[in-house]
Amino acid sequence: MLLGNKACPRAGFTLPEIVVATALVAVFFSSIFEINAICLRYISASKENVGAIEAIHDRLERLRNTNFSTLTSVSSMKSLLATAANSSPLANRAVETVTVRDYPSGQPTITYTRSANGAVTSVPSTADFSNSTLVQVDLVNQWPATFANRTTTTQTSTVISAGTKK
Repeated sequence: MLLGNKACPRAGFTLPEIVVATALVAVFFSSIFEINAICLRYISASKENVGAIEAIHDRLERLRNTNFSTLTSVSSMKSLLATAANSSPLANRAVETVTVRDYPSGQPTITYTRSANGAVTSVPSTADFSNSTLVQVDLVNQWPATFANRTTTTQTSTVISAGTKK
């Protein structure tokens, strides 16, 4: 009979193996969380772009449906632009620029700027559109975007007639 002290192999992990496994799991989950954060920023940027397009189309439709005399009157345009184009959060924080010019000559031209706080300014302060029958309306929305807080812009343009609306 042999009564020796044989070492029994024990099942288990060593400390270095556990540290390596924990580091791999931590790197995996942190990369998953970062990918998730990037995806959420992309979703937010997409929502901003859709909101800007909706705001600019809403403003354009409002301007198309107003009387021609309102488009060519500084005080009327200032009161029309005093409210945001729609109720979206983006429309309330975007800087909106509306330029009205005689079409096709381009003169006179007046530019209205609605700041994020709702204040409307015009440059120049007056313009005479009494001989105009067509005006070109250019709309631009600018806002600080989700990514890197860069200024992002959407814009559109249309020509509106002094004739009757159908």
